[in-house]
Amino acid sequence: MYAIRKSIDIDFAHHVRGHGGPCIHVHGHTWRFEVELTARDLDEDGFVVDFKQLKQAVLQPCHALLDHSLAVGSETFAEAEAALVPLGEALLSSRLPRHGTIHTTEATVTRLLGAENRYPGGMKVAVFGFSPTSERLARWLYELAHAELADERVGVRLARVYETQRPVESVAEYTPDPDLR
Repeated sequence: MYAIRKSIDIDFAHHVRGHGGPCIHVHGHTWRFEVELTARDLDEDGFVVDFKQLKQAVLQPCHALLDHSLAVGSETFAEAEAALVPLGEALLSSRLPRHGTIHTTEATVTRLLGAENRYPGGMKVAVFGFSPTSERLARWLYELAHAELADERVGVRLARVYETQRPVESVAEYTPDPDLR
């Protein structure tokens, strides 16, 4: 069995809806999203999948969706959207004295396997159909990789999400139950 693994680091904040501890607060991490693909046979070029293809089909779209955003679930977003508008406006208005405008970048909407960017008051928010815990994000990443790259030859062995890398790793992993394959 052949296997490849590739990852990308993404800086974003999240909120864990209903959490009994400090994760109820908006807080950020430098996350690492990692995908491992497997194949019994290599393609005609000698690859499981070209690393570039894994990066372009899965990892870069995750980066586009999440980089420098606030990740929340759709229920939280529905309740908080109106309050996020003045917050976003206040945060972005700090550009005005220095740059003469509050908009210095394009607000690009990325839609990816049920998640999408929203921009209340200009602030980048990634909205998921679930509260974005590491474990749920790992499963979402697995399902994205499976939808984009799995076929009769290539399988997705796992998706791994590192919420914290230093000083001690905190990692969530999703692998489907082998009895359910």
